[in-house]
Amino acid sequence: MRDLLPLPEVRRGLIVLSGPDVCLTVGLLLALRGVVARRPLLVIDGANAFDPYLISNIARRMGLAPAALLRQIRISRVFTCYQLEALLEERLPRVRERFDPYGLFLSGPLEALLDEEIQREEAVRVFRRILAALDRILEWPWTVVAACPDTEPPPPGREWFLPQIRRRADQVFRVTVEEEGWRISTEQGNGSLEEAGGSSWLWQPQVGALVARRWY
Repeated sequence: MRDLLPLPEVRRGLIVLSGPDVCLTVGLLLALRGVVARRPLLVIDGANAFDPYLISNIARRMGLAPAALLRQIRISRVFTCYQLEALLEERLPRVRERFDPYGLFLSGPLEALLDEEIQREEAVRVFRRILAALDRILEWPWTVVAACPDTEPPPPGREWFLPQIRRRADQVFRVTVEEEGWRISTEQGNGSLEEAGGSSWLWQPQVGALVARRWY
């Protein structure tokens, strides 16, 4: 995986990425590193962007059979914030015990919460429950990668949702698209670039094959 994504090895804890939709691809590649060690990956897809063709392409680049890599991924799609809440609070502990996964990839975990059709007070109530569930999940000895595409601006009263996720992170990355490629920069939990120890990588992927698609 190192040749596909020029970032340090994933460590245990929470890794948060933000930026345009390409952060979904970067997050997936980070999370997939553990699958190579023959332990499954759990995926909760709130962005409706999980693409099996992308997984097949990645598998071929890694010298793996696409079907073998796909079998290592256990995916649940969520379309409402209530489904996400129930999944994190109730189902995830049982699924983790059953499959002994390497980690969890949260694809667009805030998207259902940022839907303006949901009243602000209700979104805040559900988000607090999701945060409590996330805190419990992060006590487990595994890796959680959360890719949170930009919503600019967030709906009023929900500007603090992403910062609260970032505050819990062990590593935070910002993905930006430049003419030369995708730049991946380390950030502090509050969103500013680190002044000490920060790093930045310029990555030139084969964009046409690697960008995750939204399935609307």
